[in-house]
Amino acid sequence: MENKQYIKKIIIIILLTNIPAILILPMFFKSGIGWITGSLGSLVNFVWLARNIKKSLSVSGSKAKVKAVKGSLLGYMFLAVYAVLLMTFVKPNILTFGSGLLSVQIAIYVVELSEHLKNNKYFRG
Repeated sequence: MENKQYIKKIIIIILLTNIPAILILPMFFKSGIGWITGSLGSLVNFVWLARNIKKSLSVSGSKAKVKAVKGSLLGYMFLAVYAVLLMTFVKPNILTFGSGLLSVQIAIYVVELSEHLKNNKYFRG
């Protein structure tokens, strides 16, 4: 699978998981806003890291390492500042916010599992 298609699948899964969170906002505002803000922060960090890796592939080995480390640290610093600002001003449910931050990892597992099952001889249609 091409890199752009993979990233697109992850983005679609994350955006689809926000639909139930939007629907429960009137009843459980703090939980819904926690999931939405966590998953969007995780998604921004994922796209940032994907673009950083794409840029670092065109340079030499040692420069690629330095560029990857700098980009990763900047992404995680952005995520930490985002989380602190969000907890200070919006005050969402911390458990659903943390779960939202894990949404990209969950989406990656879903995409990989679906690809594995698609290629498995027992699950072909």
